[in-house]
Amino acid sequence: MNNLLFVLGLGLAGIDPVGMILLIAMQAAGLSKKRVYLFGSLVLFGTVLLGFVLSIILGNGISNIAQALGQLPNIAWVWIYVVLIAALIAWGVKRLLTVEELNSQSSQKSNKGIYAAAIFMIYTAIVDPTFLAVLALSGQVNNALLSLLCNLIWVLISQSPLFLLILAVMSNKHHLFIDKFNAFYDRCRQPIKCGITGLIFLSALVLLIDLSFY
Repeated sequence: MNNLLFVLGLGLAGIDPVGMILLIAMQAAGLSKKRVYLFGSLVLFGTVLLGFVLSIILGNGISNIAQALGQLPNIAWVWIYVVLIAALIAWGVKRLLTVEELNSQSSQKSNKGIYAAAIFMIYTAIVDPTFLAVLALSGQVNNALLSLLCNLIWVLISQSPLFLLILAVMSNKHHLFIDKFNAFYDRCRQPIKCGITGLIFLSALVLLIDLSFY
C-alpha cells in the first residue's frame, strides 16, 4: 500500500499537459473520435508496457546506472554539453529560418501523425524523473502484477489532462474548450513561437555558461 501511495504522489508530481495540448491541436485539424481513442490507447498502453518491461529488465540496476553516470570523467561531460549546445542552436536557427506553411495536410489523411505524437509522448515519459522513480520502485517489488499496477497508476495520473479531454470527447463536451484554446492560440501564436525559440537559445546559453566552469 505504501508503494502505491508513493506512486500516486509521483504521478501528481509528474502531471504533464503536453498530451492534452497535442490532442487539442489534432482535434482542431479535424481528428476523428476513432483516432482520438487510438492516440489515447497508444499513450496509455505504450507507456505502461514500456515501464513494465524496463522495470523488469533493469530493476535495481537503475540506481547503478545513475551512479555510473555520476562517475563519468569531465571530458565526457564536456563533449555531451558541446553536442547539446550545438543541437539547441541548430534547432533555434531552424525555427528562425522556417516559414510556417499555410496549407498543412489534414491529419485525417494518415495515421502517421497519431503514431508520431504517441511515440513522442512515450519518449517524454522516459526522460521524466518521476517515471524513472516509478521504474526503480516497481523493479524492487518482485511482483509482476504490482509492477504493472504501479506503471498504470503513474500513467493515468500524470497524463490525467489528456485522458480527461478524451472523456470529454466521448461525451461531446470538448468543443467549447477547444474553441477557446484555438482562439487564444490564434491570438498569441507569434509571441508563443518567439518565446519558445527564445527559451531554446536561453537553454543553450545556460549550458554554455555551465560548460565554462569545467
